[in-house]
Amino acid sequence: MMDLPGLNLIERLALWILVRSPRTSLVVVKETLWPMVFVACDRNDPMMAEPEPLSMKFERIYHQPSAGEVE
Repeated sequence: MMDLPGLNLIERLALWILVRSPRTSLVVVKETLWPMVFVACDRNDPMMAEPEPLSMKFERIYHQPSAGEVE
């Protein structure tokens, strides 16, 4: 995570907090004007363990309700 040269200290701290949060299962960071992409995912999340294409997982995560939100 510290190998992302385009992020400043505050952005790295925010990323560090997000990655370690128990309520976050996937974090993807793409820096502007930098080819590197950072992906962190919780391997214990049952949604991430299913054998399906990554694009379908992203689609399902996008349409999931937020914590505390009623469907």
